[in-house]
Amino acid sequence: MKCYCYETETDFVLLVENAEPKHIDTILHAWFVKTKRGYEKTYPKNGEDKLWHKNSADKELIKKNFARLGQSMFSGVFDWKSVLTALAQKFLENKIQWYIFGSCCEAVRGVKITPNDIDIIVHTSDFYKVKELFPDNIVEPFVDNHGTWLVRYFGRLCLGGAIVDIAADEKLNMENHPYENLTWNGFEVFAEPFHKRYKIETERGRENRLKAMREYMDLTK
Repeated sequence: MKCYCYETETDFVLLVENAEPKHIDTILHAWFVKTKRGYEKTYPKNGEDKLWHKNSADKELIKKNFARLGQSMFSGVFDWKSVLTALAQKFLENKIQWYIFGSCCEAVRGVKITPNDIDIIVHTSDFYKVKELFPDNIVEPFVDNHGTWLVRYFGRLCLGGAIVDIAADEKLNMENHPYENLTWNGFEVFAEPFHKRYKIETERGRENRLKAMREYMDLTK
């Protein structure tokens, strides 16, 4: 597998070449699209967010990091507990307000599942601070989508081999969205409520995860 970035007049493109079949699901899950060259993800250079695409230093950093970390991030092999611990410690030290989304919400509660990646929401005031904290781990631009996507702000890290998605949106700030306060591995963490996660997985038809969640509910009655 070879991972690198290239630029056209209009686009900044991340490309994965010669991917092995066992890695394709992870690549597709990361929103890469199959093309003649391999699997690509494109960021327009003429978009509204001028905070990254006109910053040559940001682009060179992403090119370097993606080439160095791409193979490990698409292997799907990582210790989610170690990665989440590293994130929690860094966020605590730097007073970053953060919340857990995705399958890690179940994992931190003790549901017997293994996350495929790590989804983190941060307060909108902290989004670009996270970018500054992890310069050696940024593998996709930290961008402001201006309401054109599911969340307004999005960026991606590769930490310990894990794909770590960092997102932010005013509607997901703690003052606007309910979270459950949990204690995990000595840290106070805030996670998407269990019943919301169960509804999401039901809508997605992920029966294996739903089974694990039902088993957890039976044990904690």
